[in-house]
Amino acid sequence: MAGATVITGAGGQLGIELTRRLDEPTTIPLTRSQLDITNAPLVERTLHEIAPRLVIHAAAATNVDGCERERAAAYRTNAVGTWNVARAAARASAQMVYVSTNYVFDGRKLGPYLEYDDPAPLSAYGWTKLHGERAARQVLERLYVVRTSWLYSRWGRNFLSHLVDIEPAEGPLRYVGDQVANPTHAGDLAAAILNLTETEAFGVHHLVNEGATSWYGWAAAVLTGLGRDDVALEEISGDEYPRTAAVPANAELANETARTVGVTLRPWGDALSEHIREISA
Repeated sequence: MAGATVITGAGGQLGIELTRRLDEPTTIPLTRSQLDITNAPLVERTLHEIAPRLVIHAAAATNVDGCERERAAAYRTNAVGTWNVARAAARASAQMVYVSTNYVFDGRKLGPYLEYDDPAPLSAYGWTKLHGERAARQVLERLYVVRTSWLYSRWGRNFLSHLVDIEPAEGPLRYVGDQVANPTHAGDLAAAILNLTETEAFGVHHLVNEGATSWYGWAAAVLTGLGRDDVALEEISGDEYPRTAAVPANAELANETARTVGVTLRPWGDALSEHIREISA
């Protein structure tokens, strides 16, 4: 379908929000069951038949600790799978958006990371997503690399949905206070991506809700917004919460390059407050 927009990973948080905003006959959302991105011949055949104008590649292995445990599988999806999609997009003469992550950085910088700061991932997840960026760049010139952070939405299970359903007896909740990033609403990210694709400002962009907080700060804001003063909350350090994967202490991103072409996102607290109002209603 000439002029179509293909969305990979359409069953995920971002994929659902993108599909909702592109609810038109020329939008083709493909879930994992509809398109296995690790199957190169299938990806090639699918994009050849559709002949899209734009591919938004949101499919990925995103479980950070899971990627550490299953490194080969993560590489197959995030790096090789991205190469398959990018190569097929190039052959179809399509533009592409590759959704990447703030975890491509090591967290040692003071202050937010800019688009052209040097990546140095700490985890298999970060490395495989960075390899995906590089794989896509090898074959595509008309490419947007979009890095984002700590997504949440009303769809599926995520950090926020767990807190919405929490029982007082499950407290005190213990959340890390010395790891920071930008909580980002998947709907805001979807809208920003679609705005960015109208600019033809190809290259690397950070798209996150403005400002940063810790896991503890985010949890406190959610519980306050929900009026859940019946749930006890305790701040701990990252050392007190061991994980399979290493996580950067500072993963805050700054939206610099997208802002120069008029694409901005609101503060994370504003996005969270509106989201809580919507789910409470």
